[in-house]
Amino acid sequence: MAEVKKKIKPGAIEAHASELTILVHYEVQEVSMLPDGTQEVLSREAAEKKISVKSLSMNTNVPQMAAEIVDKCKLIHPSKTGLVEDVLYQMQNRTSQASPGPSAPAPHPTATVARSSTSSNPAPAVKAVEKSSKKQLLVAPAEKQSRIEAEAAERAELQQRRQQQTSQIFKVQQKQYENAYLAQLDDYIEGLYEEGMPAKVKATGMIAQLFRNTENFAKLLSHETLLQTLARVLKEESKRSIDLTINIVSVFFSVSNFTQFHGLVMSLQVGASTMDLIDLEIKRTEHRASDEGISPAMVAQKALEATQGQVQLSDREKKLLALIQKQDRLLYIAFYMLLNLAEDVEVERKMKKKNIVVYLVKMLERSNVELLILATTFLKKLSIYKENKEKMAECKIVEKLVKFVPVLNDVLLMSVLRLLHNLSFDVSLRDDMVKHGLIPKSVELMGVPRFQPVALGLLYHVSMDDKYKSLFTFTDAIPKMYEMLMRVTELRNTPELIALAVNLTQNPRNAEVLCEGDRFDRLIKRAFQTCDELAFKVLRNLSQQDSGAIKRRFGPYVEQMVLLLKAPEITAELFVEVLGTLANLHIPEFDFLGLVRKHKLLEFVAKYAQPGAVDDDILLEVVMFVGVLCNEGTAPMLVGSGLVKTLFILMGDKKEDDEFVLQIAFSFHKFMMYDETRHALLNNTQVVFYLVDLLQDKNKEVRRVADACLDIIMDTDEEWAVRIRNLKFESFNAEWIETVSLPPGEGGRGAVRQGRGLDEGEVDFNGGDTQGYPPSGDQRNGDFDDMDNSTGGAEGGWGAEEGYDGGYGGDGDGGYDEEEMRRGEYV
Repeated sequence: MAEVKKKIKPGAIEAHASELTILVHYEVQEVSMLPDGTQEVLSREAAEKKISVKSLSMNTNVPQMAAEIVDKCKLIHPSKTGLVEDVLYQMQNRTSQASPGPSAPAPHPTATVARSSTSSNPAPAVKAVEKSSKKQLLVAPAEKQSRIEAEAAERAELQQRRQQQTSQIFKVQQKQYENAYLAQLDDYIEGLYEEGMPAKVKATGMIAQLFRNTENFAKLLSHETLLQTLARVLKEESKRSIDLTINIVSVFFSVSNFTQFHGLVMSLQVGASTMDLIDLEIKRTEHRASDEGISPAMVAQKALEATQGQVQLSDREKKLLALIQKQDRLLYIAFYMLLNLAEDVEVERKMKKKNIVVYLVKMLERSNVELLILATTFLKKLSIYKENKEKMAECKIVEKLVKFVPVLNDVLLMSVLRLLHNLSFDVSLRDDMVKHGLIPKSVELMGVPRFQPVALGLLYHVSMDDKYKSLFTFTDAIPKMYEMLMRVTELRNTPELIALAVNLTQNPRNAEVLCEGDRFDRLIKRAFQTCDELAFKVLRNLSQQDSGAIKRRFGPYVEQMVLLLKAPEITAELFVEVLGTLANLHIPEFDFLGLVRKHKLLEFVAKYAQPGAVDDDILLEVVMFVGVLCNEGTAPMLVGSGLVKTLFILMGDKKEDDEFVLQIAFSFHKFMMYDETRHALLNNTQVVFYLVDLLQDKNKEVRRVADACLDIIMDTDEEWAVRIRNLKFESFNAEWIETVSLPPGEGGRGAVRQGRGLDEGEVDFNGGDTQGYPPSGDQRNGDFDDMDNSTGGAEGGWGAEEGYDGGYGGDGDGGYDEEEMRRGEYV
């Protein structure tokens, strides 16, 4: 019994007579599949689909809208994109004529087609695209596109260019033959078996014509031997004729435009055969370059000079030019087909094993613009995988790409920049980019709206390396970045810009350039105007610089920042940035006392300083701000507010967080400089024991700040100085003390306590013997400054204070003598 299937045959595409609607006509057929493989149409039913485009206006991006319609409507083949554009332009003109008042005429549909470059001459191809790019800029409506819309328009333009280029290649090939007819398919297939090469070339050319019409696919793909024969001829005869190869590859390219047929193409091993012929053509080019010293770039340059009347091409050069043109057409169709097949990751992985990356990088040495665009697009797709990126690095891809930045062809430049952006995630490739001068080249593109996002993203990646931040100082990056910051209304819509600004302002020289003249005042006033936390993030970076001149620039705005900080409607993100900026402003001459009194700032800060009251990022900035506020005038007020004791409690709660420990220790350092806060810490907390314990912290900066705090205490209080020296000695020699304190026969190291701070119950801080302190942590080095150098036995010790004896309370058997102490010989 014959199988009956329904098939849909697309028809005409036209505009509705009065509505903003596209009419897509199609025919639903019932087809009977007979046992002998033939098909019989049982019934036909005409139908139409309406696509409403009510959003169409004079400001609409027609190519982008057409691409979206083709993508969503399965009844419209991608090859019909140009027709959909024509219909949209027609309706756009109709709308403009119907609307009152003067209006600009809609761009002619041929303006888009004019962007296509001819494949007959590599040199004029560049020139043609350059002219067409200018036309496109003139006809494109000036509108603010979102990032997604811009990227969609870019993809649509690339797709359209590829379709136009393939159509151009097909036209060039078709000029050699008469029109092909489906009814003569058997005759064309017989031609594939002829002995003579001209007959085979003609047969493949005629078959290629048939495959360009999708309406023929049903019969062509159902033929028992057609594709198998073409695949065999491609494998066996491709070395003998480039025209034959172009014709056969174009057949499989037409089939590869449809995802559902990819399996069929792969089953015939066409992908592997195509990779082999690409390898062959590349070797031919290299051989010609090595033997004759002639490269495609040289021939293209000579052809360009010939078109300008500067030189005359010899017969040999004309022959080489024709050969290179054919080779470019073949390579374009071949790589385009492989790009279609690479939709499947597994297929892409097989291509990688056959050196697809190496072949594509070699294409960057050619001069055909469309081939360069296709190669960079394909490389961008491959670059998301690490192994492909590493292979590109081996091929010195950056060196080959940088020569195209800038280039007059906008589409090629954008494709190159996007590929470089992908590669810039790799550190070594970023180094190559800087080495070949990409920073100043990219800075020049910052002001071009079309390239702005990708250029900023590329510069942002480079700016992540501290060693390259200073290189931006010698370019126009900072002034241009400043102008953009002042011009952009919503910084969140330009993430690359704000990310670059945050990175660059971490460098002192860049910060100074940004603050030159009235730039700083304008920038901070705009930040207050917009209340944008991202703008304050840049200001916060400026406030972190060691330069006193930059910090003093914030002086007139400190009170305004405090008012913003206390505003009830402030967001958490903005609160963190403003508070973080204030926390960096160590300005000795500023009147913090007046600020604290006027705005009751300590009471406000105390609410946020309580453990668990706010998130840690806010709490950390509060700790830092308290250190900034502490001076001789505010010290008594800090004690009265309870912030001194609160910070000590917070030290215990956050003892596992290096950043908290460091910032609290720094605030303690400020407290120790003034009598009121120092006495509050020494008399009401166990801060000395904690600071001694921090001397053994793994963080070098924590150790430095803790030691500085103890030095201030020792310089200002003699009684505490003696106690601290004893504490340091016992802390640094804890293991040795524990060892010598053991009864005879119980040698070996005792367990040493790990972690920061003293656990509760380890030291009696409320009374008892205040002269003797037990070990306080895991220590390694000794401090023998307080040793008594007088001779003596077990009673010699290291001081004359009570509470110590030679054997640490033992009977003398575990003691040590003065000579051992001096030598540092531990038992």
